[in-house]
This record gives sequence, C-alpha cells and structure tokens, in this order.
Amino acid sequence: MPNWLRDVILVVLVLGPSFARTDFSGSLTSSPAAALLVLVSVGSVLLRRRAPLAGASAAVIACVLGLAIDGPVISYLIAVLIGVFAVARWQSRRASLLFSGATVLLLAAATLAFLDSSWHDARAMLQLAAFVGFATAAGDANRSHSAYIRGITERARRAEETKESEALRRVAEERLRIARDLHDLLAHQIAVINLHSSVASQALPDRPDDAQKSLATIREAARSVLGEIGSLLTVLRATDAGATGLSTAPVAGLADLEALLIDFERSGLQVDHRLAGTPRALPGAVDMVAYRVVQEALTNAHKHGADHSALLHLDYQPAGVEITVTNTVAALPRPGSGAAGTAAVTAAGDGHGLLGARERVGSVAGRLSAARGPGPVFRFTAWLPTEPNLDPQRNGAS
Repeated sequence: MPNWLRDVILVVLVLGPSFARTDFSGSLTSSPAAALLVLVSVGSVLLRRRAPLAGASAAVIACVLGLAIDGPVISYLIAVLIGVFAVARWQSRRASLLFSGATVLLLAAATLAFLDSSWHDARAMLQLAAFVGFATAAGDANRSHSAYIRGITERARRAEETKESEALRRVAEERLRIARDLHDLLAHQIAVINLHSSVASQALPDRPDDAQKSLATIREAARSVLGEIGSLLTVLRATDAGATGLSTAPVAGLADLEALLIDFERSGLQVDHRLAGTPRALPGAVDMVAYRVVQEALTNAHKHGADHSALLHLDYQPAGVEITVTNTVAALPRPGSGAAGTAAVTAAGDGHGLLGARERVGSVAGRLSAARGPGPVFRFTAWLPTEPNLDPQRNGAS
C-alpha cells in the first residue's frame, strides 16, 4: 500500500469521530479551540514517519488540552494511539516504553482532572493503559518484523554475492586448469612435430619412406593439437556465455598411461616402464596430477634427452604413489665452452612446464624435484600422497 493512501486512511480515522458529539465529550464544532486541536492531531499523524516522537508528543498535548475544553476526545485518543505506535515502530524499545508510560500517566491525570464521567473508575483507567500498551506492543512487533525481514534480505543478498564470487572463483580455477592442460598438450605435440620435421627434412632425399612416415606423424600430431584446442575453446566459450556448470569432460588419469606411452614411442621416445607395488585406483585429483606429471616429465625427456629414451618408474606405496622419470643428458660443457652449452643442459630444469608441474603437485599436497645427476642423468621425481598422515619422508622412512 502506498504511503499517501495510508495517510489518507489515518486522517479520515482521526477526523471521522470529531463530527459526532458523545455523552462525555464535544465535537469538532464545539469551539474554535477544539477544531484547532483536531487539526493538531491530524498533523501529528502526518508527522509519524519523519518525526515520530515530536508528532506523538503533539498528539498527547492536544488530547490533554482537548479534555480540558470538552473537545472530541475520541479523535484525540486515536491520534495518541497512532503516535504511540509510531514511536514504538521507529524509536528504540527503551524510548517507546518511557514514552508510553508517561502518556498513560498524563492522560489518566487529565481524565481525573477534567472529565466528569464514569471514566473516573479504575476499570476505565485500566482500559486506557491497555489501549496505550496495545499500541506500543503492536509498534514494537512491527519494528521487530521489519528488522527480521531486512536481516533475511541482507543475508539473501550476501548469499547471492557469495554464490556469484564462488562461481567466478571456480571459473578462474577451471580456466587455469585448461591453460595447464593446453600447455602440457602443446609441449608434447610440438616436440613431436619439431623432431619429425627434422627427420623428414634429412630423410627426404635418400629415404622417402622414412620421410613419409615422419610427415604422417606430424600430420597426426597437428590434428590432435587442433582437436584438443577446439575442445578447450568450446569450454571457454561456454563459460563466457554465462554457463553455470564447469567442464564435465572426462579427465585423463593413469588409466590412460598406456596410450600416452604408445604416443611417445610413435614420436621417437623409447620408454622403459617399470612398476613397483600393487596398482590401485587413486583419488580423482591425484590421478589427474599423476598423469600430467608423467606427460610433462616424458616431454621434457623427449626434448632434452641425449638418446631419445627414458625410464618411467611408478611405485605404489601405502601412503601414495611415487613417480620417477630418468633420462640421459649431454655431458656438462668444459669451463669456458660458452653459455650456449650450459643453457642446453640446464633447459631441462627450467620453463613453464616445470612450474606448472610444481603447481599441480602442490595442489594435492605432494612434492616434486627435478635435478641433474649424479652423472649425465636428469631425474624427475614426484611424490603424490593419498594418505597425508602416512607420508614416508615426514615420518622418517627411506
């Protein structure tokens, strides 16, 4: 209901009884003073929202004076009750209780002093106190209800903001995962393309069959890259379009390891795969990280290894799984041989691929080390716990 309509209803409620004379009071036309006090009562009603305490005080004063001059008491009392309600609605509970108590005392004293009627008895005084108390209780209940509604609305707003923030955070995490996956894929396939383009260019004059095989491998790697990029871009576009869900495509894990090793062997990297312990299903996040770590380590071996071979060792332990990838590298350059040789040797331990692998391993509370030696060997080791409290290194196990 609009505020102006409420004002009209209350003004009519105050003015209506003032036109009828009762046994114990006059009417609006009893005297100019009575009419003026009725107008003051109407004005107090219109002030109830902007200045509730001032409006209610004016209504009480008008009622006391109206009792003294034999004015329309019912109109004055209605204005007082509306004012008491407004004070309880818009002011503190302590202020409303003090004001209501003072109102009861003033009206009771004015009734005893000026009104010559049956209102002198105790029952009438109790009825007056009950009316004022009811108006106070109704205003206080209305204030509490409004505060409750505001609280619910605020909590709903905050919950919606939190939900939106959580959705944005999940989208950001999903995009980071997509970026890492794209890097892992591109690093591997581009290494394959680079290697076989070199083989094709060397074999083309004398060994056209070998060149044709290398070109076929390059074509297959390029097709794989384009397909994977298309899939990832589809996920990104869906997110940009406002999709609420994230990617639901199957995530690669150690169950896909055999296909990965075959792919590397086709690209020219011979992988010796050794297994220790009893293979078992790993938690989803650990399984995905394990697959990506193996992919990054073998890509690193393919790009920087000296003999296009690598040793992959998977050790399933009660507390987790340890992944070790070892490959030979070129011998360290003699002192003074130049920065180019040193860069070629240390490249295996640098770059965004290793940084991404460290972030992936850290996301599941694992450890990763990538270092040269002893000897012309580069070793890539990752520990991925499935039972953090049983971490063998933290418990002193070898």
